[in-house]
Amino acid sequence: MPKDYFNDPIEKETGQSFKASPQALMFERLVSELQATLEEEVFFDDSDWPHGFDWSNEADAVWEGLAEDATLLAKFRTRSPADQVLCRAAGLIYRAICAESPIELEAVCRQFAEIMKLPVPAHAHFLLEEAQNCLQQMGDRAETDDHKRSGADQGPALEA
Repeated sequence: MPKDYFNDPIEKETGQSFKASPQALMFERLVSELQATLEEEVFFDDSDWPHGFDWSNEADAVWEGLAEDATLLAKFRTRSPADQVLCRAAGLIYRAICAESPIELEAVCRQFAEIMKLPVPAHAHFLLEEAQNCLQQMGDRAETDDHKRSGADQGPALEA
């Protein structure tokens, strides 16, 4: 059985422990790996690796794996309303990972905010909050990268 990544923090935050469903465990793992990937991208770049190592290819492979995990969970069928919400959230995480612009990512974040309004048990809400924080971090990073690219595309500044 997969490791229960968030049960201790959930119990501390909500005062409740719960028997995790397979969907909840998959969502916990997805969010945990999403958090780890976002942290690694902050701390690693090409200069951290030996000359000739292409970090971007490794990072792309990790993101593709996360997108695949999110897709599998999004397609998972369940009768539990809380698990259905987690599966829908996984579909939005997939869309966020595959987003090609900050505008697309912002639209996903708005849809995720709507999911956050649905009534779910405390443990599911905690997991959704963690996922929403990841999406916000992805959006902030995409916006920063977009500004850097658009500034670089303008070429050298003209002096008057």
